[in-house]
Amino acid sequence: MKTTTLSIEEWQKIVNQYQIFDGTIDQFCQQKHITRSQLYYYKKKIKNQNSDSTEFCQVTLESTKVTKSFPARDVTFNIGLNTITVSATEKELIIALAKELIALC
Repeated sequence: MKTTTLSIEEWQKIVNQYQIFDGTIDQFCQQKHITRSQLYYYKKKIKNQNSDSTEFCQVTLESTKVTKSFPARDVTFNIGLNTITVSATEKELIIALAKELIALC
């Protein structure tokens, strides 16, 4: 395994990538040429660093109407200049997306 010196910003990017990685921690670490302990260390360091400061994420509700069945439309998440659109019938995916966004914010 090669050793590299990464900035805290680079580690933040790696930790964010790990949070959405679809595989094992060993696969991820091997891909990124890092050790498990490095990932755990920086994950904790970044979490503690983020808990020391307060950041807010803007959430805008376009509708407050609640129905018993899903409407035949999409749910759209606007994050900066990026947009994620999910079919309203994908309840589990919407919940998972919301949890990931909460974790990042």
